[in-house]
Amino acid sequence: MKQKILIGAGIQSDLGALYQRVSAFLNPQNEYFFTFLCVDEGVGNELIAATTNRNSSIQTFDLLKKVEFELKVENLNISNTLNVEAFKSELNDGTLAGLSGVADLFIIDSSIFVNQNDWCELIELVHKVNCPVLILPKNATVNRLIMVHEPEHHSLYIVKDFLKIFKPDLTELPLSVLFNFPEDEGQTENEKFFVDYLKMAFPNIGMQLMVDEPINEFFNELNADTDRALILTGTNLGEEILACPKTIADCTAKSSPLFIYKK
Repeated sequence: MKQKILIGAGIQSDLGALYQRVSAFLNPQNEYFFTFLCVDEGVGNELIAATTNRNSSIQTFDLLKKVEFELKVENLNISNTLNVEAFKSELNDGTLAGLSGVADLFIIDSSIFVNQNDWCELIELVHKVNCPVLILPKNATVNRLIMVHEPEHHSLYIVKDFLKIFKPDLTELPLSVLFNFPEDEGQTENEKFFVDYLKMAFPNIGMQLMVDEPINEFFNELNADTDRALILTGTNLGEEILACPKTIADCTAKSSPLFIYKK
């Protein structure tokens, strides 16, 4: 299967190491077309803005960062059989929407978003993207999966995208699924169908009903075990997790890969 993967990185990203981290998650049976995007053009400009009032200085700095980034992509020492390119046009809301609209996954190197202001830029970036997103921290080794299931159809699509894109070995990891209480008999029946579907793909699955708000239940589950988790969520909860002060202050949350399903 051919898939288009966008990789959002920055000047400070070690692109070779980032590619290895990305490869650890993707299904090796697929053929991938990778496009690297420099997504940190605005990150770090606060210092320049504080020392000069000239917009041209910031624009020149951004241009230099962009050229340097493109050279790093061209010099990537990976297999010649891979389809790898740098996005060389201006990255704005329009081009980001168009690119992500035809992509299967947008992977973002979260290690370049260091302080709180940078993290806010990450949240804005994710909000503008029109495809599933994987927030990938520097140390991305995972030993378990956490999925927050909400009673909409997107929960099924989360799983289907996961099975289509990610390495099959990941389905062998323990999966914890957090459920809302069903509202009626029809929803109860649908939840049963969904669980049966999950059991076909994930042999080691545990389920837990949520009695608190989903985001609170998520953090409780995340911190209940020291093993690092890959988190699977829908759009609303995924963006809520990113924006939550607990995530910004919590090393466990920031160091956990986060897969957000987006239509």
